[in-house]
Amino acid sequence: MDQRRRLVAFLVAVPLVSAGCTGGFEAPEPSAAGTSSSSSSPSAPPTPKGPRTSEPAAPTDEEPPADTSFPADTSDDGGPAQAGSGGDAPGQVGGVGLRLATHDGFSRLVIDLHSNGVPEWNVGYSEASGPGGGPVDIDGDAFLRVSLRTGVAPNGQGESRVRTSPGPIAEVLTTGYFEGSEEVLIGIAGGEAPFRAFALTDPGRIVIDVRSAG
Repeated sequence: MDQRRRLVAFLVAVPLVSAGCTGGFEAPEPSAAGTSSSSSSPSAPPTPKGPRTSEPAAPTDEEPPADTSFPADTSDDGGPAQAGSGGDAPGQVGGVGLRLATHDGFSRLVIDLHSNGVPEWNVGYSEASGPGGGPVDIDGDAFLRVSLRTGVAPNGQGESRVRTSPGPIAEVLTTGYFEGSEEVLIGIAGGEAPFRAFALTDPGRIVIDVRSAG
């Protein structure tokens, strides 16, 4: 009887030992590339960037530039009409406001428009004359003419004139409306000076910076 019990116990133990030997860690299956699925493929090398050739971006607000050597020259400048977010057409309402300030190294004129957008505009050196060619009494040795293609005559606006000192801008004068355009004349002390100009919307504005001599 004891010998039979020992034989039964032996037969039961053998499959238990075999099962213990086949359990546990299983080797990872190879991936399609022939490597373990836990390994990662090397990333592609970054694409080299080419040299930057774009011009410095124009400011997006009226904050004066930190560097007074901002790009500027004496050639004409201008831009197309731009609609504002309020839905009004550029230059829908005639008439402008003038704000003039002197900063270290330049003077800034802000022409405030009575609209969210801006009309087609142009700035360039010219003679001291009004929109129709008549003479204008304005201080300065050279003159920047700002033309705003509003298509709408100012409603009840009289002449606006502002002066500042010191600084390259001696005087600014609204000279009226003629054949679809409003004009502003800027008198520059000491002759033609480098300037830059840009437009802003919401509300509509034309900003002109004139660099001081030296």
